[in-house]
Amino acid sequence: MLETKEKIDLLRILIASLIYGVSCVSSAASSVEEVSLSGFFSKYHATGTLVLEQLSTEKRWIHNPARAIKPFIPASTFKIPHTLIALELGIIANVDEIIPWDGTVRRIRSWNRSQSLREAIKNSAVPIYQTIARKIGVRRMSHEIAALGYGNTKVSGSVDQYWLDGPLRISAIQQINFLKQLYRRKLPFRKDVQEDTISVIKRSEGENYVHRGKTGWEIASNPAIGWYIGWHEFEHDVVFFALNMDMTMKGHQKARTSIVLDALKSIVPLDN
Repeated sequence: MLETKEKIDLLRILIASLIYGVSCVSSAASSVEEVSLSGFFSKYHATGTLVLEQLSTEKRWIHNPARAIKPFIPASTFKIPHTLIALELGIIANVDEIIPWDGTVRRIRSWNRSQSLREAIKNSAVPIYQTIARKIGVRRMSHEIAALGYGNTKVSGSVDQYWLDGPLRISAIQQINFLKQLYRRKLPFRKDVQEDTISVIKRSEGENYVHRGKTGWEIASNPAIGWYIGWHEFEHDVVFFALNMDMTMKGHQKARTSIVLDALKSIVPLDN
């Protein structure tokens, strides 16, 4: 069920789309623009949503606004709040502490070894984060997720599956709001914890830019859902992004990041 604020956001977007064709809805908080991002999805024969938001202007670009407020299981994008919570609670001393491998051989080779959080988030090592989840427990995790206001805040069932199978869900718009708070170091956690978490989601950098992000692939539903969320820092500005899409073709694994990068290139410099 949609929250009241989400219903209002969707209503604003849809009304503007009907009136203007290309919507531009201004409010005290932000402006929302529906622009032609559809070509980036059609290039990869993909169905999904993408939200981009520029920090300085609070301008938003949205593809498929109705889907942008629809909650989905976060899958490995949850590793971002998971890292925050593990560090805040002292479950892991720092992002370079080595977490032992449980010895179970899995099909993804990079999961089959002991590794730090810095490595585990890069490798999207689910078993490492499941080990952490069992140490945190459902009760403490539920409390911290509620403090973050993350998605629908529902943490129940198996202690090491709720972000993979549900019931935890989050929308692309909610991902953007969470990322903005993290970037601003305004989450209800210690600043050093937020700094360390930001450091481990860096994917690339150049002389004048840093690109941070985290993918996710949720296989509990049909079709499976792919995610790519994060932000791109350039010059004196930032653009946040949150994509989710149906994973129905072999090439869609790479398409998650390609669509975002293609869309970002249309509005910001990615290599300087």
